[in-house]
Amino acid sequence: MGEAAQDRTCGDCGMCCKLMGVKAIDKAPHVWCGHFRKGAGCGIYAERPRACADFSCYWLRAPNLDDRWRPDRARFVLHRENDGQALVVEVDPASPDAWRRAPFYDTFKAWAARGAPRGLTLNVLVGQRGYEILPDRDVDYGVVREIPA
Repeated sequence: MGEAAQDRTCGDCGMCCKLMGVKAIDKAPHVWCGHFRKGAGCGIYAERPRACADFSCYWLRAPNLDDRWRPDRARFVLHRENDGQALVVEVDPASPDAWRRAPFYDTFKAWAARGAPRGLTLNVLVGQRGYEILPDRDVDYGVVREIPA
């Protein structure tokens, strides 16, 4: 992943506060967290749950990704799982095809090609549906998780 991007902050993005579920505060995925305020950020930042404190937005740390990749602009959040072996693209269900747009999709394909020989995976989650981006094709796994209503 390289060095952290210098001077990059969340700003008023907060897309992780919409897309990610947080059990500790009964926050369901894909709905805005009640503690998030646009322009102000997290209202419980100092006491935020460990899941929030531990979350690492890939865009914040990747100097090679320009502002088009900022989650509120791209309409997805990138993060690592499985000790860095998987890159997850958590897509805003309001923009389900965001991951397929340029320049994102071509970049994902290139990453998949570079990572596959090392056992790295690139997974896309759109609502309940999951995909894996492989160098030569995309695999649609169908429903891979339940999202509480």
